[in-house]
Amino acid sequence: MNINFLAEIEDMAARFRAGEAEVARTFFSRPRPLAQHITWLMVQVSRELRNLREISRGELTDLVDKVDRGVTRDEIVAELREHYYETRHYAMLAYVLEGISGGHVDWKELDTEREKAEWSGWQRQEQKRRRAWEAMSPLHGAAGSFNSGGAGFVAYGVVGLHGEIYEQLLAETGKIILHDELAHGDALGGRHPLYKLVQTGGDARTALEIIREYSTIRLKGRNFQFGHPLSEERIEAIIRGEIEPATVDTLRAAYAGAIDEETWFDRFHSASKPLRASTVIR
Repeated sequence: MNINFLAEIEDMAARFRAGEAEVARTFFSRPRPLAQHITWLMVQVSRELRNLREISRGELTDLVDKVDRGVTRDEIVAELREHYYETRHYAMLAYVLEGISGGHVDWKELDTEREKAEWSGWQRQEQKRRRAWEAMSPLHGAAGSFNSGGAGFVAYGVVGLHGEIYEQLLAETGKIILHDELAHGDALGGRHPLYKLVQTGGDARTALEIIREYSTIRLKGRNFQFGHPLSEERIEAIIRGEIEPATVDTLRAAYAGAIDEETWFDRFHSASKPLRASTVIR
Protein backbone atom coordinates (compact mmCIF):
# COMPACT_ATOMS: atom_id res chain seq x y z
CA MET A 1 0.00 0.00 0.00
CA ASN A 2 1.19 3.51 -0.82
CA ILE A 3 2.27 5.16 2.44
CA ASN A 4 0.10 8.23 1.78
CA PHE A 5 -2.97 6.04 1.24
CA LEU A 6 -2.17 4.18 4.43
CA ALA A 7 -1.83 7.35 6.49
CA GLU A 8 -5.15 8.76 5.27
CA ILE A 9 -7.06 5.54 5.88
CA GLU A 10 -5.60 5.04 9.35
CA ASP A 11 -6.23 8.68 10.28
CA MET A 12 -9.90 8.47 9.35
CA ALA A 13 -10.34 5.22 11.26
CA ALA A 14 -8.56 6.66 14.30
CA ARG A 15 -10.85 9.71 14.36
CA PHE A 16 -13.98 7.57 14.30
CA ARG A 17 -12.49 5.41 17.07
CA ALA A 18 -12.08 8.55 19.14
CA GLY A 19 -15.66 9.51 18.33
CA GLU A 20 -17.10 6.29 19.69
CA ALA A 21 -14.97 6.71 22.80
CA GLU A 22 -16.25 10.27 23.20
CA VAL A 23 -19.81 8.96 23.23
CA ALA A 24 -19.03 6.71 26.21
CA ARG A 25 -16.90 9.34 27.94
CA THR A 26 -19.64 11.95 27.63
CA PHE A 27 -22.24 9.51 28.94
CA PHE A 28 -20.22 9.02 32.12
CA SER A 29 -19.51 12.74 32.53
CA ARG A 30 -22.55 13.08 34.79
CA PRO A 31 -24.91 10.76 36.69
CA ARG A 32 -27.66 9.22 34.57
CA PRO A 33 -30.74 7.04 35.31
CA LEU A 34 -30.18 3.36 36.03
CA ALA A 35 -32.27 2.39 33.00
CA GLN A 36 -29.77 4.09 30.67
CA HIS A 37 -26.86 2.19 32.24
CA ILE A 38 -28.75 -1.09 31.88
CA THR A 39 -29.49 -0.32 28.23
CA TRP A 40 -25.93 0.49 27.14
CA LEU A 41 -24.59 -2.55 28.95
CA MET A 42 -27.26 -4.86 27.56
CA VAL A 43 -26.50 -3.71 24.02
CA GLN A 44 -22.77 -4.14 24.57
CA VAL A 45 -23.15 -7.59 26.13
CA SER A 46 -25.27 -8.62 23.14
CA ARG A 47 -22.39 -7.63 20.86
CA GLU A 48 -19.89 -9.63 22.92
CA LEU A 49 -21.68 -12.98 22.86
CA ARG A 50 -20.95 -13.74 19.20
CA ASN A 51 -18.16 -16.18 20.07
CA LEU A 52 -20.38 -18.08 22.48
CA ARG A 53 -22.91 -18.41 19.66
CA GLU A 54 -20.24 -19.66 17.25
CA ILE A 55 -18.94 -22.24 19.73
CA SER A 56 -22.48 -23.39 20.53
CA ARG A 57 -23.18 -23.93 16.82
CA GLY A 58 -20.14 -26.17 16.50
CA GLU A 59 -18.05 -23.85 14.35
CA LEU A 60 -15.02 -24.26 16.59
CA THR A 61 -15.35 -28.04 16.59
CA ASP A 62 -15.48 -28.04 12.79
CA LEU A 63 -12.30 -25.97 12.68
CA VAL A 64 -10.49 -28.21 15.16
CA ASP A 65 -11.33 -31.24 13.00
CA LYS A 66 -9.48 -29.57 10.11
CA VAL A 67 -6.24 -28.94 12.01
CA ASP A 68 -3.35 -30.61 10.14
CA ARG A 69 -5.81 -31.13 7.28
CA GLY A 70 -5.86 -27.66 5.78
CA VAL A 71 -6.01 -25.56 8.96
CA THR A 72 -2.56 -24.82 10.34
CA ARG A 73 -1.60 -25.08 14.00
CA ASP A 74 -0.88 -21.37 14.00
CA GLU A 75 -4.42 -20.67 12.79
CA ILE A 76 -6.11 -22.77 15.46
CA VAL A 77 -4.04 -21.14 18.20
CA ALA A 78 -5.04 -17.69 16.91
CA GLU A 79 -8.70 -18.75 16.69
CA LEU A 80 -8.73 -20.13 20.24
CA ARG A 81 -7.04 -16.98 21.50
CA GLU A 82 -9.73 -14.82 19.92
CA HIS A 83 -12.49 -16.95 21.45
CA TYR A 84 -10.80 -16.65 24.84
CA TYR A 85 -10.46 -12.89 24.60
CA GLU A 86 -13.99 -12.29 23.38
CA THR A 87 -15.52 -14.67 25.90
CA ARG A 88 -13.88 -12.88 28.81
CA HIS A 89 -15.19 -9.56 27.46
CA TYR A 90 -18.66 -11.08 27.54
CA ALA A 91 -18.15 -12.51 31.03
CA MET A 92 -16.96 -9.25 32.57
CA LEU A 93 -19.60 -7.04 30.99
CA ALA A 94 -22.39 -9.53 31.75
CA TYR A 95 -21.28 -9.60 35.39
CA VAL A 96 -21.27 -5.79 35.52
CA LEU A 97 -24.77 -5.72 34.00
CA GLU A 98 -26.03 -8.17 36.60
CA GLY A 99 -24.21 -6.30 39.35
CA ILE A 100 -25.75 -2.94 38.49
CA SER A 101 -29.24 -4.18 37.62
CA GLY A 102 -29.81 -6.99 40.09
CA GLY A 103 -31.07 -9.16 37.24
CA HIS A 104 -29.76 -12.28 35.56
CA VAL A 105 -28.16 -12.48 32.11
CA ASP A 106 -28.81 -15.53 29.94
CA TRP A 107 -26.81 -15.24 26.74
CA LYS A 108 -29.13 -17.39 24.64
CA GLU A 109 -32.18 -15.41 25.69
CA LEU A 110 -30.38 -12.14 25.02
CA ASP A 111 -29.18 -13.38 21.63
CA THR A 112 -32.73 -14.32 20.67
CA GLU A 113 -34.02 -10.92 21.78
CA ARG A 114 -31.24 -9.16 19.87
CA GLU A 115 -32.40 -10.53 16.53
CA LYS A 116 -35.50 -8.32 16.43
CA ALA A 117 -35.18 -5.75 19.23
CA GLU A 118 -35.26 -2.03 18.46
CA TRP A 119 -32.02 -1.53 20.40
CA SER A 120 -30.18 -3.83 18.00
CA GLY A 121 -31.33 -2.05 14.84
CA TRP A 122 -27.97 -0.33 14.40
CA GLN A 123 -26.18 -3.66 14.64
CA ARG A 124 -28.38 -5.10 11.92
CA GLN A 125 -27.68 -2.08 9.73
CA GLU A 126 -23.93 -2.57 10.20
CA GLN A 127 -24.20 -6.23 9.29
CA LYS A 128 -26.37 -5.55 6.24
CA ARG A 129 -23.90 -3.06 4.79
CA ARG A 130 -20.93 -5.33 5.45
CA ARG A 131 -22.62 -8.27 3.71
CA ALA A 132 -23.37 -6.04 0.72
CA TRP A 133 -19.75 -4.90 0.48
CA GLU A 134 -18.46 -8.45 0.85
CA ALA A 135 -20.57 -9.46 -2.15
CA MET A 136 -19.04 -6.70 -4.29
CA SER A 137 -15.31 -7.46 -4.13
CA PRO A 138 -12.49 -8.38 -1.73
CA LEU A 139 -11.52 -4.69 -1.55
CA HIS A 140 -15.04 -3.60 -0.63
CA GLY A 141 -15.36 -6.39 1.92
CA ALA A 142 -12.02 -5.61 3.54
CA ALA A 143 -12.82 -1.89 3.75
CA GLY A 144 -16.17 -2.74 5.36
CA SER A 145 -14.48 -4.70 8.14
CA PHE A 146 -11.50 -2.39 8.67
CA ASN A 147 -12.95 -0.31 11.52
CA SER A 148 -15.08 -3.01 13.15
CA GLY A 149 -13.29 -3.46 16.51
CA GLY A 150 -15.96 -1.54 18.38
CA ALA A 151 -15.47 -3.03 21.84
CA GLY A 152 -12.05 -1.41 21.99
CA PHE A 153 -13.43 2.01 21.13
CA VAL A 154 -16.01 1.96 23.93
CA ALA A 155 -13.30 0.52 26.19
CA TYR A 156 -11.08 3.50 25.43
CA GLY A 157 -13.94 5.73 26.54
CA VAL A 158 -14.22 4.13 29.99
CA VAL A 159 -10.59 3.44 30.95
CA GLY A 160 -10.32 6.73 32.81
CA LEU A 161 -13.45 6.35 34.89
CA HIS A 162 -13.29 7.15 38.61
CA GLY A 163 -15.90 6.53 41.26
CA GLU A 164 -17.35 3.57 43.12
CA ILE A 165 -16.86 -0.12 42.35
CA TYR A 166 -19.08 0.03 39.22
CA GLU A 167 -16.90 2.68 37.62
CA GLN A 168 -13.71 1.00 38.85
CA LEU A 169 -14.66 -2.35 37.33
CA LEU A 170 -15.61 -0.71 34.04
CA ALA A 171 -12.30 1.15 33.90
CA GLU A 172 -10.37 -2.08 34.41
CA THR A 173 -12.59 -3.92 31.93
CA GLY A 174 -11.78 -1.21 29.43
CA LYS A 175 -8.06 -1.78 29.86
CA ILE A 176 -8.39 -5.53 29.43
CA ILE A 177 -10.54 -5.16 26.31
CA LEU A 178 -8.14 -2.64 24.81
CA HIS A 179 -5.25 -5.03 25.38
CA ASP A 180 -7.14 -7.87 23.75
CA GLU A 181 -8.32 -5.87 20.75
CA LEU A 182 -4.78 -4.72 20.04
CA ALA A 183 -3.52 -8.27 20.45
CA HIS A 184 -5.84 -9.84 17.88
CA GLY A 185 -7.38 -6.96 15.93
CA ASP A 186 -6.15 -7.04 12.32
CA ALA A 187 -6.68 -3.35 11.62
CA LEU A 188 -5.21 -2.17 14.91
CA GLY A 189 -2.26 -4.51 14.51
CA GLY A 190 -1.54 -3.67 10.87
CA ARG A 191 -2.44 -7.20 9.68
CA HIS A 192 -5.75 -6.42 7.96
CA PRO A 193 -6.21 -7.59 4.32
CA LEU A 194 -6.93 -4.01 3.28
CA TYR A 195 -3.25 -3.18 3.63
CA LYS A 196 -2.46 -5.40 0.64
CA LEU A 197 -5.58 -4.69 -1.40
CA VAL A 198 -5.24 -0.92 -1.71
CA GLN A 199 -2.75 -0.34 -4.49
CA THR A 200 -4.00 2.76 -6.35
CA GLY A 201 -5.59 6.09 -5.65
CA GLY A 202 -8.91 4.70 -6.84
CA ASP A 203 -8.64 1.80 -4.39
CA ALA A 204 -7.90 4.24 -1.60
CA ARG A 205 -10.89 6.46 -2.45
CA THR A 206 -13.17 3.43 -2.49
CA ALA A 207 -11.82 2.24 0.85
CA LEU A 208 -12.14 5.67 2.44
CA GLU A 209 -15.73 6.05 1.25
CA ILE A 210 -16.69 2.66 2.70
CA ILE A 211 -14.85 3.23 5.98
CA ARG A 212 -16.55 6.61 6.36
CA GLU A 213 -20.00 5.16 5.71
CA TYR A 214 -19.53 2.16 7.97
CA SER A 215 -17.94 4.19 10.76
CA THR A 216 -20.73 6.76 10.57
CA ILE A 217 -23.31 4.01 11.08
CA ARG A 218 -21.30 2.76 14.06
CA LEU A 219 -20.90 6.23 15.57
CA LYS A 220 -24.62 7.00 15.35
CA GLY A 221 -25.37 3.55 16.71
CA ARG A 222 -23.11 4.18 19.70
CA ASN A 223 -24.85 7.47 20.39
CA PHE A 224 -28.20 5.63 20.32
CA GLN A 225 -26.81 2.89 22.58
CA PHE A 226 -25.85 5.42 25.25
CA GLY A 227 -29.04 7.48 25.04
CA HIS A 228 -27.74 10.22 22.71
CA PRO A 229 -25.20 11.96 24.97
CA LEU A 230 -23.73 13.75 21.93
CA SER A 231 -25.71 16.32 19.99
CA GLU A 232 -26.36 15.90 16.26
CA GLU A 233 -24.05 18.85 15.68
CA ARG A 234 -21.21 17.13 17.52
CA ILE A 235 -21.82 13.86 15.65
CA GLU A 236 -21.57 15.70 12.33
CA ALA A 237 -18.37 17.42 13.46
CA ILE A 238 -16.80 14.06 14.31
CA ILE A 239 -17.83 12.71 10.91
CA ARG A 240 -16.00 15.67 9.36
CA GLY A 241 -12.91 14.62 11.34
CA GLU A 242 -13.01 17.38 13.94
CA ILE A 243 -11.60 15.28 16.75
CA GLU A 244 -8.17 14.17 17.93
CA PRO A 245 -7.48 10.69 16.50
CA ALA A 246 -7.20 7.66 18.79
CA THR A 247 -4.03 6.16 17.35
CA VAL A 248 -2.75 2.68 18.10
CA ASP A 249 -0.04 4.17 20.33
CA THR A 250 -2.70 6.14 22.23
CA LEU A 251 -4.81 3.03 22.76
CA ARG A 252 -1.80 1.00 23.84
CA ALA A 253 -0.83 3.60 26.44
CA ALA A 254 -4.39 3.64 27.80
CA TYR A 255 -4.29 0.03 29.02
CA ALA A 256 -0.99 0.30 30.87
CA GLY A 257 -1.23 -1.16 34.36
CA ALA A 258 -4.26 -3.35 33.64
CA ILE A 259 -5.09 -5.89 36.32
CA ASP A 260 -5.32 -9.61 35.49
CA GLU A 261 -8.65 -11.32 35.04
CA GLU A 262 -8.44 -13.30 38.30
CA THR A 263 -8.08 -10.06 40.25
CA TRP A 264 -10.99 -8.58 38.30
CA PHE A 265 -13.27 -11.52 39.06
CA ASP A 266 -12.27 -11.48 42.74
CA ARG A 267 -13.13 -7.78 42.98
CA PHE A 268 -16.49 -8.29 41.35
CA HIS A 269 -17.52 -11.31 43.42
CA SER A 270 -16.40 -9.73 46.71
CA ALA A 271 -18.27 -6.47 46.07
CA SER A 272 -21.68 -5.91 47.62
CA LYS A 273 -24.65 -6.03 45.23
CA PRO A 274 -26.09 -4.05 43.63
CA LEU A 275 -22.77 -2.49 42.79
CA ARG A 276 -22.15 0.91 44.31
CA ALA A 277 -21.95 3.58 41.61
CA SER A 278 -21.38 7.30 41.47
CA THR A 279 -22.74 7.78 37.94
CA VAL A 280 -26.06 5.95 38.43
CA ILE A 281 -29.29 7.62 39.53
CA ARG A 282 -31.50 5.04 41.25
